[in-house]
Amino acid sequence: MNLERLERFVFLATLKNEAGQKDINISHAAEQLHIPQPHLSKQIKKLEEELGIELFVRKPRLELTPYGQVFLQEAQHLLEQVERIQISAKQASQGEIGRLTVGISTSISNSLLPNILRVFRHKYPYVDLVLQELMFEDSREKLQDRTLDVDFENWYNLQDIDDGHFLTYEIVTEEPLVMVLPKKHPLSHYPQIQLQDFKAEPFILPCYEKVPALHALIRNACLSAGFQPKVVQEAGWMTTILGLVAGEIGVTLLPANVMNLQRIGVVYRKIQGQSPIFKMAIAWRRDNQSKVLANFLKVVREVSCK
Repeated sequence: MNLERLERFVFLATLKNEAGQKDINISHAAEQLHIPQPHLSKQIKKLEEELGIELFVRKPRLELTPYGQVFLQEAQHLLEQVERIQISAKQASQGEIGRLTVGISTSISNSLLPNILRVFRHKYPYVDLVLQELMFEDSREKLQDRTLDVDFENWYNLQDIDDGHFLTYEIVTEEPLVMVLPKKHPLSHYPQIQLQDFKAEPFILPCYEKVPALHALIRNACLSAGFQPKVVQEAGWMTTILGLVAGEIGVTLLPANVMNLQRIGVVYRKIQGQSPIFKMAIAWRRDNQSKVLANFLKVVREVSCK
């Protein structure tokens, strides 16, 4: 069925005069549509032939038949639906509607993620964001099999990515590591501490199997300070590590974003001198041409630059 004929039928059937009264007049309709009146008459006739019914009574004046009245209602609904489809298609092409699956971690949740979500949802309210808390190995696998669109990841886990890799990435934030101490620790009253002061202390580290890059970063920081950390416990989640510190099991080093977590029984202290730097990156497939993804990356860059 020809949409142009439908549109012109609806225009003719709903035409009103200057007084706002219904006035089905094919000459006036043709004039307003800027087409010859015989051409409009021919289009209406072809529509009637296609349907096999008469839509208008021609004499004594042009009026809708009962069939025409029913068809007018359906035609209006159909054209409204077509308009919605056209709008949706345009929105989809601009990344304004759709779905994006995002891998997140504790570090990004404690830092940039709230602002990213706030800005993105304000700009693109009809995009469905699916957030998944993932460990490194899971996120890499999901990116590879396309069940994950984009992932916030520790930069140190991405060192194998080069120009020939199926992934690419950008660093979104850099922050120092801070010392996390039990509240009653003898050094907790100092605003800053030296890492070498903890060479004899028991350490709680992120689990090597689950968070290998952060585990290695902390170990290397201790080695640079002249000692091998005495690891008494490992844990996979940052909140668990904080609980163990609060329980006076040991001390730890964590990215500075941890200071956004208000945990009773622990204190955070800056490290004197050059502190190890934790870098967070965002990774995605090079061949992902999604406009929704492009819009999300644009928002991430905007927020991370503030």
